[in-house]
Amino acid sequence: MIYEKEVTAYVTMPDCFLQGCSEDIVIFRADGGNHFTDYGIYEGMFLFFDRKKRFKKGRLSCYINTAGDDRPKYRVSDKNIDGYKHLGRLVLTLRNYEE
Repeated sequence: MIYEKEVTAYVTMPDCFLQGCSEDIVIFRADGGNHFTDYGIYEGMFLFFDRKKRFKKGRLSCYINTAGDDRPKYRVSDKNIDGYKHLGRLVLTLRNYEE
C-alpha cells in the first residue's frame, strides 16, 4: 500500500539562481503529465515555484487540487484550472543529469 506524504526538505541554492524570490520555494520534478516542451520543460526536470508570486498570464504556475476528487493533487499550467488553487509561480528550472 502506498501512502501520499508531504515532504519538506531544505536545499541550499546559490543566491544568483533565486534573486528576487522569497524564501517560500516549492520544488517538484516534472513527470509525464506535467512537462511543457513549448517552455523548454521536459520529464525529469526540477521545477522551482515561489509561493509568494501570484499568477501572471503566460507564466507557468503550480496548482493544488482543492476539489477532493481523484484528479492529480498537483498540476502545472499557464492558466487557472477549475477545482485547483494557485500554489506558486515558476521561477527556475533545472535539468536532472542523473540516469
